[in-house]
Amino acid sequence: MAVKKDITKKIKNKINRQWLIIVFAFIIIFILASTLINQLDFSSDQKAIKFGVSFSHKYASETLGLDWTEVYWEIINDLKVTNLRLIAHWDQIETQNNHYNFNELEWMIDQAEKKDINVILVIGRRTPRWPECHDPDWIASLNHNDMSRELLQMLEELVLHFKKYNNIVAWQVENEPFLSVFGLCPPPDKQLIKQEVDLVKSLDPRPIIVTDSGELSSWREAASLADIFGTTMYKTVWNRFLGTWRYPLPPLFYYYKSNIVKNKYDLDTVIVSELQAEPWVPEGMIMPQMSLRQQFNSFNLNDFKNNIEFATKAGFDHIYLWGVEWWYWLKKTQNRPEFWNEAKLIWQNY
Repeated sequence: MAVKKDITKKIKNKINRQWLIIVFAFIIIFILASTLINQLDFSSDQKAIKFGVSFSHKYASETLGLDWTEVYWEIINDLKVTNLRLIAHWDQIETQNNHYNFNELEWMIDQAEKKDINVILVIGRRTPRWPECHDPDWIASLNHNDMSRELLQMLEELVLHFKKYNNIVAWQVENEPFLSVFGLCPPPDKQLIKQEVDLVKSLDPRPIIVTDSGELSSWREAASLADIFGTTMYKTVWNRFLGTWRYPLPPLFYYYKSNIVKNKYDLDTVIVSELQAEPWVPEGMIMPQMSLRQQFNSFNLNDFKNNIEFATKAGFDHIYLWGVEWWYWLKKTQNRPEFWNEAKLIWQNY
């Protein structure tokens, strides 16, 4: 009996050792494969990368407390950007029904035109920066049909007014309009979004950009409506359950999705409409309420450099950085010019 138990024990030990070897080998293979996949580089030596920045004058002034005209002036004269993504927030251009104020946007586009800077103009109800839907107060009492009619009228007035600018290279209609899990917005209405796209196309022949989340979407609904599709790309995020965490996705993930929508919807171009270049602010806070230590723990200068390298490895040659207002806020109010100075190198080197 003792001999039988001893044999059984030896067999179990041998099986356990074999399983340990298998698990260990699997872990090693997984690590090596992940490392190899993350090193894949889909950038092209044949295409020059065009970098730009997204700029919200509303965010610069209302959230960061900056003189937005000063920030903008420095963007075009000190950074010397060549591509801008500007935002027509509905609550700023139509504070009263049928009373439009385009002065601020006109000034920015005028200044960009003088320096041969290309502009993407983001228009619609859902536009960049929290709370995503920048609704004027007067639409709160409207039902869905009346709101839709007012939205389409605003788009028509805006496009007809700004189509005179030759440096506007594309209209972006809405921002991540099919992303229902983020922002203080109603559920997506695909029929209305298509109406918006069709309306803008009927008013001006320039390409239509439609965007979607890089990580939380297949891109197919947005790409089906677009002439140019734009993906957002955020590597470090925050949510109430996990806190701050990083997406483990490799460049291959975005490269593969990009080629799928290009082929399926006959798109010439897929751009990065927002490449993260600032911290993700936790829900219920604004950037100035975070300490610098918290900000840099969430997003530091190495993250800035790594994200640019990541986006280029994923094969994109049109990349708009997200966070220029924060770079200037750090430089102006915190005496921390590192991000601003690093960004200057982009337009010196590319």
